[in-house]
Amino acid sequence: MKRLHFAWAFLILVSTMTLAKSNPVPLINQPLVPESAAPGSKKFTLTINGTGFASDAVVNWNGSPRVTSVLSSSTVQAIINAADVASAGTASVTVVNPAKRNRTSNVVFFPIRNRSAKVAFSIDPHLNAQGAIAVGDFNNDGKFDVAVGNGSSIDVYLGKGDGSFRKPIETGTISNPGFMVAADVNNDGKLDLLVSGGVNSVQVTVMLGDGTGRLTQGQTYFPTFDGGGAMVVGDLNGDGNLDFVIGGESGAGDTGTFVYMGNGDGTFQVTNGTFGDGAPVLGDFNGDGKLDLAVPDGLGDSYVDVCLGNGDGTFQTCTPYNTGLTVTAVTAADLRGKGKLDLITDGVAVLLNNGDGTFSSGATMPLGPLGAFGNPIGLGDFNGDGKLDLAALAVSPSQVSLAVLLGRGDGTFKNPIEYPVGSGVTFGGLGVGDFNGTGELGVAVAGNNGTLLFLQSPASMSPTSLAFGDQNVGTRSAPQADTLVNIGPSALSIEKIGITGANPKDFAQTNNCPSSLPAGQSCRFRVTFKPRQQGARSASLSVSYQGVGSPQTVPLSGTGVSVTVTLTPSRLDFATQLIGTSSSQQTATLTNSSNQVVTISNISTTGPFQQTNDCPSSLQAGGGCHIQVEFDPKAKGPASGKLSIEDNATGTPQTVALSGMGTVVDLSPEGVNFGDQKVGTKSSSVPVTLTNKGQTSLSISQIAIAGKDAGDFKQKNNCGSSVPPQGQCKISVTFKPTAKGKRSAALSFSDDGGGSPQKVSLGGTGT
Repeated sequence: MKRLHFAWAFLILVSTMTLAKSNPVPLINQPLVPESAAPGSKKFTLTINGTGFASDAVVNWNGSPRVTSVLSSSTVQAIINAADVASAGTASVTVVNPAKRNRTSNVVFFPIRNRSAKVAFSIDPHLNAQGAIAVGDFNNDGKFDVAVGNGSSIDVYLGKGDGSFRKPIETGTISNPGFMVAADVNNDGKLDLLVSGGVNSVQVTVMLGDGTGRLTQGQTYFPTFDGGGAMVVGDLNGDGNLDFVIGGESGAGDTGTFVYMGNGDGTFQVTNGTFGDGAPVLGDFNGDGKLDLAVPDGLGDSYVDVCLGNGDGTFQTCTPYNTGLTVTAVTAADLRGKGKLDLITDGVAVLLNNGDGTFSSGATMPLGPLGAFGNPIGLGDFNGDGKLDLAALAVSPSQVSLAVLLGRGDGTFKNPIEYPVGSGVTFGGLGVGDFNGTGELGVAVAGNNGTLLFLQSPASMSPTSLAFGDQNVGTRSAPQADTLVNIGPSALSIEKIGITGANPKDFAQTNNCPSSLPAGQSCRFRVTFKPRQQGARSASLSVSYQGVGSPQTVPLSGTGVSVTVTLTPSRLDFATQLIGTSSSQQTATLTNSSNQVVTISNISTTGPFQQTNDCPSSLQAGGGCHIQVEFDPKAKGPASGKLSIEDNATGTPQTVALSGMGTVVDLSPEGVNFGDQKVGTKSSSVPVTLTNKGQTSLSISQIAIAGKDAGDFKQKNNCGSSVPPQGQCKISVTFKPTAKGKRSAALSFSDDGGGSPQKVSLGGTGT
């Protein structure tokens, strides 16, 4: 932040300083009180707060006067008749100071609609444009129009009142329009435009409207900015002519906000500027009847400068307030219903007005730093609950979204509802209006792929996008859920559900949605991703129904990758193992044979087998790891199992077959070597013990000497035909060699203990 803040020092003509200030252009603050009404409401009193209301001011409702009481220069009240709110729609409210020359305030919209606990938006296809935008009634027919800075011209789309527009009226040549403000700057009762743009430096062009949607190019002004150009209009010196303030940035790093004083004929006089840049806002912050200024302190800074006005177009020394978030734009509204203008920044951060033009920190709702100049902010009662809501832009690493934050009426907002705009945005404006005459406010956003029109819909899809990330080609992802909620007052007739877009065959969906979804009810979708090719893949879940905003679409995205691994060997066979004991470990090796990272989610075994491993959760390309497996039999007889590795590679899960044999026969010792023994003589006997480790009797069918030199060895035993559970028997073995040299055989047991025949190796040397 720049710590040095200079007082505004403007050179104002003496004639301007001495103009009569009895008939200023009034300024209406948001919100109106009440902010909205339900269709069929009774007659009520509408309270309007603002600045510059004359003693004979009149409130106009859709351009027609209503009985008005002027309570002060900052508050007026009007009687709104029951007929005014008999049916759904949106009224335009203005205040006119009629003495000598009619001076009309800014327009504030009054929604006539039923209250809703929720709000949902969908992109409407009727507006196909690009660039900076401004919303207003350019042909005075009471319907919302949209002006778009389209490349090098201004296109005015006249609204039909049903969400659709006439063919654009193209006007003049404007160099790269970036920001636009709609206002009557020549006092003829017809809406004009102030357009800032340029390539290497900012210029401001006045476009004068003729009341039909056509514009004529007027004067051009050149503030010393290399970038920026966000503007706000207001009558700074109370002479009845609109002035404008513009914020910008120079290449040398110096930033400033310049004031242009209006002459009332569409021309302006420039004055000096001050520090601070970004999208500014005007309002009477300390209640003295003079317009004050709030402007972001510096590009990428977290401070807002508040500069109290002197009422003559000059300002006092600015006071900085830290929001804790990056600020590029600021707007003002009475968020708490206390008659004090609070400040709201993009981001979102709230500064609460103490009533004397000073501010304290309020709520923050971080939406992500967009890193652009003058990000737009929109205000309005989007759900008809009488509380002011906020529309702003939110950013994530992958996309920019329209974020709608419903207000609680106490200076705080609920969590944002986000709707994707695109991977980038031309930050030329955000306009709020009732584009289809339903009483439900919509939002127009200037995006890099065109100006997107978001209209309120009876159907709400949540989440508004599904991202599947990397998925191996030919394999199906885990399902992701999406929910359709009918937030409308009547049943929603669902006509068609499907996958559309660039790669529809890569995605699949199932749902439990009925053909008629009752009001307040929801249904669910399960969407999966199975890429057919490598690379980025995209589509949309599309739900068509009868009503505004159909079809609702949820963008789907994912990336097809080729991930392969090898797991060796294909099987591990274990020797006969006594129950209750563990075998020696055998090793399986997993190798990442692709150039992608392998994500390992689980390693497990089945059957009487256990594993330990040194495998990481992410196995780098070309890397390997080891899994050690042991056999722990719990019962006699053959055993089988499987080592499984679950990952994101082709063929998951990878497996190794496991086998072994469990036995209850415990033989001790496992082998006998009689050493040297003279041919024809018999050795001393050596005992061998057989223990039945099982829980049932061991049935023995035969105990015998087998092998190459079976005749050289003899055995005697007391085992009989069975051995009881945990019982033992003894076998005595002797060696009587029949020839010189090494002699070998085995004591063999045939039984039902598992692994039969079990053997004890026998050996000796004839001498």
